[in-house]
Amino acid sequence: MIRKRTKCIWGGLFFLVVIAGIGAITMLLWNALVPVIFGGIEITYWQAVGLLILSRLLLGGFGGFHRLSHMHMAHHQSHAAQFHQMSHEERKELIRNRMKSHGFGWCEREHPQPDTAQPDKE
Repeated sequence: MIRKRTKCIWGGLFFLVVIAGIGAITMLLWNALVPVIFGGIEITYWQAVGLLILSRLLLGGFGGFHRLSHMHMAHHQSHAAQFHQMSHEERKELIRNRMKSHGFGWCEREHPQPDTAQPDKE
């Protein structure tokens, strides 16, 4: 249990370090290119992070434009229909498996299984 908690904490710290690094790289690239090429102003670290958040909100992410394709939408709709036909337990299991397959299984909590043994009747 402690091992999973430690892994979860390290994963969260790694995520924060990656975000901080991306913000720093954005600031450095902006300050190296924009003032020279366009005559713009230099920005601070927090302005660079804000710029990343704004671009995420306006552009919908860094995953490309595959979300706009008709094939992707049809594929998504077929999965949504299957998802709505599942029971609650099947949905939980599907979500858990998809999270693990995308690398999010490192922070999963272990739930104790209820004791299903029947008491002896005498």
